[in-house]
This record gives sequence, C-alpha cells and structure tokens, in this order.
Amino acid sequence: MARGLARAGHRVTVISRATDEESVTEDGGVKVYRVMPTPRWDPIPVLWRLNRIWPGFAWAAMRKLRTIHRNQPIDIVEAAEGRADSFFVSYMPGRPKLVTRLHTARIFVDRLNKTESEGSRRWEYWLEKKSISRANLLTAPSQAVVDLTRTWVPFRDDNTFVVPNPVDEKKFRPSALKRKNLVVYAGRLERRKGVDTIAQALPHVFKRFPSAEFLFVGSDGTDRDGRKWSDKLLDAVDSMQRERLRFEQKSRDALVKAYQEAAVCILPSVWENFPYALLEAMACGTPVVATQCGGFPELIENGVSGFLVQVDDSEALASRIGDLLAEPQLRNNVGTNARKRVEKLFSIDQVLPTMVAAYEHAIGRN
Repeated sequence: MARGLARAGHRVTVISRATDEESVTEDGGVKVYRVMPTPRWDPIPVLWRLNRIWPGFAWAAMRKLRTIHRNQPIDIVEAAEGRADSFFVSYMPGRPKLVTRLHTARIFVDRLNKTESEGSRRWEYWLEKKSISRANLLTAPSQAVVDLTRTWVPFRDDNTFVVPNPVDEKKFRPSALKRKNLVVYAGRLERRKGVDTIAQALPHVFKRFPSAEFLFVGSDGTDRDGRKWSDKLLDAVDSMQRERLRFEQKSRDALVKAYQEAAVCILPSVWENFPYALLEAMACGTPVVATQCGGFPELIENGVSGFLVQVDDSEALASRIGDLLAEPQLRNNVGTNARKRVEKLFSIDQVLPTMVAAYEHAIGRN
C-alpha cells in the first residue's frame, strides 16, 4: 500500500523497528526509517525488566515522527493496534490525524492461542485499547475484525472503514511452473492458526497420497506444554513420512516460487482477520483451503475461488487437500478463479482509492 500511494503521487514514510542498527533507505519511492526501541533498558541493573512492559518502539517511533513532522508536515499517521505502536503519537501535541488499523488485538490473539497470560498482559491490552479509542479513524481489512474488536472497545460505524489488504498482483502471479504434490502453509506455527488441526489431518492425507509433501514457511512456536509445534507435526506421522515435512524460512521472492509450485495452500485457523498468506497464494493462482470463520468468507468464495471447512475439522481439511491433489482440473479451475478474484477486488489499484477515501475522511473530521 505504501508503494501504491507513492506511485499515486503521495509522500509516504514508513517507520519500522530495526533489528540491529538504525538506518534510512528508499524503497519504491517510500522513505523507510528503521529505529531501535528506546530507552535501552538492557544494560541497566533491575531496570532491564521494564522491557516486558515498556513500549520502546512506540516511544522511538513517536520521537522520529515528531522530527519528520516538524520539518515536513504530515497529514496522516497510520499504525496497527497490535503492540500499541501509535500510543504515544495519540498524545503528541499538534499531531497529525491518527488512523489505527485493526489487525487483531493481543487480547484476542492470547485467547485464541489459549495462553494463560491475560493477567500479566493487562498493561499491553490497555495500551492497545487506548490506541484504538484515541484514533481519529479506524480502518480494518475485514468486517469480521471490526465486529470482534467492538466486543472489547466501543466505537462508531461512521468512524470506521473496511479496506481490504492489498496484494502486489504483479509480484505474486501465476507461472508456467509445473504444480507438485506440495501443500504449503505460510505463517507462524501456533494454535490459533490451526496447526493442531493440520497435525490431525496429516495421517489422512498421507494415507490417500503417500507422495504428498508439506512445506511450512515461517517461525516455529511452542504450545502450552512447552513443546515446539514442528515437533508435534513430525510426531503426527510415521517415521518414514517425516522427511516429507519441511520447515523453512524463505525470502519474499522464494515464497512466490513456493506458491507457484504448490497444489494447495492451507490455513485452517481458529480465527483469522484477512491473511496475506492466502491473498498471495490466490494471486499466484494457487487453490486455498481455510476455515469458515473470521474474515475468510470475505476473502474466499467457497467452492469457487477456494474452499472453506469448519474450524477443527481435520477430516474435512484432509479431504479438501486430497481432492486438490487428485484432480488437476479442479486445481486449475479454482486457482484461475482465485487469481481473477484478487485482480477484481484485492489488487493495489483496486484497494488504493478506498484507502485514500478513508484518509481524506480522517483529514476532514474535526
């Protein structure tokens, strides 16, 4: 979206978290500042514990924003509610209009993952709630996340815009690569993304298709018992089949090729907002299988541009995977429809006018 706005003639700046050192770069007409969280509590005895509660990136981002705004006035600041990145911006004197984009607040992520941390994270939840309630405007990729967030924080409909996540359909596109008996999962391994359902489905898939392969792209996570999800997935299959499960980190370019080669991309989440993983797969003409929950029905036409199964239904998930592995024509039809849906509704050029209209609405509000 940042590059799309820049191509349309808008001045766009991104402030992101640095992993090792601060930098300033240009990317597709967008200036990108990478900043380190401040203050740096690590070297200070006892105070290092503040890292657990102090939103250091939000503080550093606000300071960088204030400097930029002083030199070149800014009209709009957008930040996610997650991690409360806009918390300090919302209290900045003379600040630009603030747009908070609803991804999925931490309180819901913790509940979906069934973590026992609500008590210890009340401070984080409060920061995120303030980032929502103090915004001039809310945007969200799906109506589903609007409805979910409203159960926690009240807000008005006339202050909320549903703007889908856009996908770079020129980068993520179909290719002439031959499809393999490959199933791709892209995302962090965690409970809320249905990894336990995948584990239960694996034996059913391998029984029907012993030659199937599964590629899990993303970081590993641990379940409530402290065990890695990758280990649980490996334990779900026979020892001879474990080599057919791969766990990798991939660059964006390499991920495009993985989608293009895959027979199907899966994301059987317990709840999901509007995930890029499936948008990118659909843009590559890859059939997708997800769950009948959250924003998935807004993204996928069931049986046309993808398939939806019930949450926690491992047999239905395995059946849909098996059908797509077995029927090349079905794969082709669904993949073609998926690509057309992305071009019609979720390409950058299609989403850009709606996002600009939301920003103009925010600027025009008193």
